[in-house]
Amino acid sequence: MKKGGIITKLLFWGNSLVAFFLLLSFVLPYLPPSKFPTLSLLSLLVSPLIALNIFFAIYWLIRMKRKFLVSTVILVIAYFYFNPFFEISTEKDASEYNKTIRILSYNVRLFNAYEDNPASEEVSKTFLEIIEEEKPDVISIQEYYLQNKIDFSEYPYQFINFKKENKLGHAIFSKYPIVNKGAFDFSDTSNNTIFADIVKNEDTLRVYNLHLQSMGIKPRVSYLQENDKTRLRKRIADAFVKQEGQVAMIKEHKEKSPYKTLVMGDFNNTSFSYVYKSLTVDMQDAFLKRGNGIGTTFKFDFYPMRIDFIMNSNDFEVLKFNTMEKSFSDHFPVSATLGWE
Repeated sequence: MKKGGIITKLLFWGNSLVAFFLLLSFVLPYLPPSKFPTLSLLSLLVSPLIALNIFFAIYWLIRMKRKFLVSTVILVIAYFYFNPFFEISTEKDASEYNKTIRILSYNVRLFNAYEDNPASEEVSKTFLEIIEEEKPDVISIQEYYLQNKIDFSEYPYQFINFKKENKLGHAIFSKYPIVNKGAFDFSDTSNNTIFADIVKNEDTLRVYNLHLQSMGIKPRVSYLQENDKTRLRKRIADAFVKQEGQVAMIKEHKEKSPYKTLVMGDFNNTSFSYVYKSLTVDMQDAFLKRGNGIGTTFKFDFYPMRIDFIMNSNDFEVLKFNTMEKSFSDHFPVSATLGWE
């Protein structure tokens, strides 16, 4: 057999393999991690699987081979079956709505307090620039650290929560009154979720600030390469199982709420996961409505990950969504403007 023929066969075998795994990933949102812990890890690989299938589709098309249909068909199915992995949208005119609210969600990584170069002045400057650009009415912060130098006096209504003596907390800052608040104290973890009922004019809005179970890995490909793969797989799978239980608690609580609802924060999982699917029942992903690009929110070397979300109940209209590139954390802040009648 000619060398070119062997290479072509190997390429097509590889193409078929990544197409199969992308097809297999379609069922992940319906498989509870508690029953399929190892398979649930595939949700983290959907983005590179999409990229590889795009590569193969273009490669075979350039060579004018009908093999391009394998990846092309799978990609079309992926785009419509999953939420779209690339968005192009425009803002909606806020003046058409009597009531609007601007919200911002940001995992601040303890304001870099434990980084090698915390540079607190630079952190404060960057955060205040973010607030000035977005002008949010409500800010949800994950991994809040009490000893920070940021001036939140513009937000007189505040709910700051720390689980026991944990230095890692979460906060909701609001320009409007907070009339009720609470927290979910997940067991065997430092992660937590809080909520607050915020009154704007005559409307009460329920705001959930989520920080679901962390995977406990450093955001570098080299870290994955250098550590024991079996232990890493188990650690991530265990995190996904914990997330499943945490989401069940939040959903049960949310379903009893009589108010318009916002769910935002760091999900520590992707939009291709069981966790995301569970939380988006009767909710809208603001990025899918008004976002642009691939919406990367987490710095994991060159690997694009969207794990920070803003969700809203269907009685809101998403008018604007923005993923900001300005950040001092390993996460990017996300913001949205919502309207309702």
